[in-house]
Amino acid sequence: MAFKGTLREFKVPDILQLISLQKKTGILTFNSQEGFITLIFEDGYIIGIDAFPKKLEMRVGNVFVKQEIISEEMLQRALAIQKRTSQKVGEILIGMGLIDEKIIPEVLKIQATQIVLSLFNWKKGEYNFKVLDYVDKELRLFTPIAVDNLIMEGVQMLDEWPLIKKAIPSEDIVFEPVFLGSKKVALVSEYDDEAPAGDGNTLHMTETEVNLLKHINGRNSVRDIVELGQFTEYKVYKTLYNLLNKGLMKKKVKTEIQEIEERKRFEDLEQENARKCGLIGRLLLAALALLLLLTFFTPLRPFRRDNMLLRAPEYRQRLPLSLPRAER
Repeated sequence: MAFKGTLREFKVPDILQLISLQKKTGILTFNSQEGFITLIFEDGYIIGIDAFPKKLEMRVGNVFVKQEIISEEMLQRALAIQKRTSQKVGEILIGMGLIDEKIIPEVLKIQATQIVLSLFNWKKGEYNFKVLDYVDKELRLFTPIAVDNLIMEGVQMLDEWPLIKKAIPSEDIVFEPVFLGSKKVALVSEYDDEAPAGDGNTLHMTETEVNLLKHINGRNSVRDIVELGQFTEYKVYKTLYNLLNKGLMKKKVKTEIQEIEERKRFEDLEQENARKCGLIGRLLLAALALLLLLTFFTPLRPFRRDNMLLRAPEYRQRLPLSLPRAER
């Protein structure tokens, strides 16, 4: 049994919910101009995933680099070994003694969630689900992910994304912390709709907000924090939005020196682009001039056979007298 169609007819949340409710086991693929994503289901839960062009293993390797667990050189070495052995990058890194095997499933799960949530932004494309009797062991990449939670987070993301992006319009923005003074911090649940009443000296924060606030240092951009891989992109943006509203951070104001340096880098880039365009333009003009020269002037024309015959006296005398002098 299998079913397929387009995302115009059936939206991503509906497809995922159908497979979850019917507790299906199989492979679901999505294909569009955005890329190619494959989800592995077992009894309605997602247990494996892959994506192209941003493959899951490459995402995980980059996360380890961003978190400074391994270096870029170590990752490239592991990828080179993978080409020869077809092993998973995580297994190679564990075998090399570079990472602890306990951190692999959690990082895989976060990156897998990020890939699934990216599907909610797809407006066009095709899907195809193939039912299987069982799933091979090598396709199980992480502990099962409940689809219901993903759907809730995805729908919430679509509703809140415009408001969040209005407050944080660019991934290049850098935030810096705001001094808390003598205020105390009290942890609250991620799922509380309303913050508990406080006495004015207590800040109610979620665990995610506390963890993310550690990376607000006036140097990390929003993109840098996302690439740490500790949370999905949506969760990072939403948490930053909450921290901004609570007054726990502010957008870093560039100093006059930073603005001058940035403006100089921009001007240098423009000059470099103008130089390249000028060089390309000169090459094109030279090519055009050469083409015109070869078209209207051929240096070998005087030596062509017909011209040589017309110039020989014995042949010129044999020409009919009725021919015009120019044709002789």
